[in-house]
Amino acid sequence: MVAERAFTAGLAQFFGNHRDVLVGIGDDAAVVRHRGRAGVLCCDPVIAGVHFALDADPALVGRKAVNRNLADLAAMGASADWLLVSLALPRGYPARARTALLRGLRAAARAAGALVIGGDVAVTPGPLSVTVTAVGHLNGRALRRCGARPGDTLHVTAALGGSLAGHHLRFRPPLAAGQWLAAQSPVHAAMDISDGLLLDLQTLLQASGGLGAELSAAAIPITAAARRRAGGDHGAALQAALTDGEDHALLWAQAGGRELAAGGPLSARARRPIGRVVRTKGLWLVDGSERRRLHPTGYQHDLDAR
Repeated sequence: MVAERAFTAGLAQFFGNHRDVLVGIGDDAAVVRHRGRAGVLCCDPVIAGVHFALDADPALVGRKAVNRNLADLAAMGASADWLLVSLALPRGYPARARTALLRGLRAAARAAGALVIGGDVAVTPGPLSVTVTAVGHLNGRALRRCGARPGDTLHVTAALGGSLAGHHLRFRPPLAAGQWLAAQSPVHAAMDISDGLLLDLQTLLQASGGLGAELSAAAIPITAAARRRAGGDHGAALQAALTDGEDHALLWAQAGGRELAAGGPLSARARRPIGRVVRTKGLWLVDGSERRRLHPTGYQHDLDAR
């Protein structure tokens, strides 16, 4: 059995240090020299049985815990700097699994140029829970959800669907794309697709004053995993792309008729619109000559109203 203090004492060496960390792991809080820029902070947990299966690879769980937070930074156009990690480990959680979990956290942090600088650890009779707080900075403006305008074109940075086939554990946060989009004046609004394209698009439209949108069925990029899972049923694959969630691609609204700068991290596919913003509230799917109303369905946690 490893005591909590002995466990945390080794974490500073495990995660490493940085010249801008004035006080690191081991004190009541971390102290960092934060670059003299606007800071961006976010916090999300992942919980066994909710965000991943009980038998999921702990290394992938660690990566997901970090990367879902980094996807939120990406949606703001921010760079990642520091991470705080809170672990609630089930009683009897094996040391091998714990090490794999830590390695997944560290690998995702390093890939983004960030560093774990503190957090907390507890033992619980409940399921594994990993909560990450990410701290980043802006080099310019912050991307917001609230700036879409009628006539804007809608875009996504990657193909959608496939979270039910394991993508939710293996995605990479689009940090470079977010930072690049923040520097593009035609980009009016952006957000992370975490709960499904339709639900997140509806959120962006509401934040922008209650607008609507038309989506082109032929233009929605669908992952190969979603197509395989649908067994050749294009309608089912499209529905997965619209509603599955945990894509962690960026959705953005761009001034109609204006092009983004050449170069940058976007694919040619991402530069092509998947739809447009309209004044009339609601979501519609245009499929050939058919135009039908869509309900903004996706993943939401059900909270007790009592």
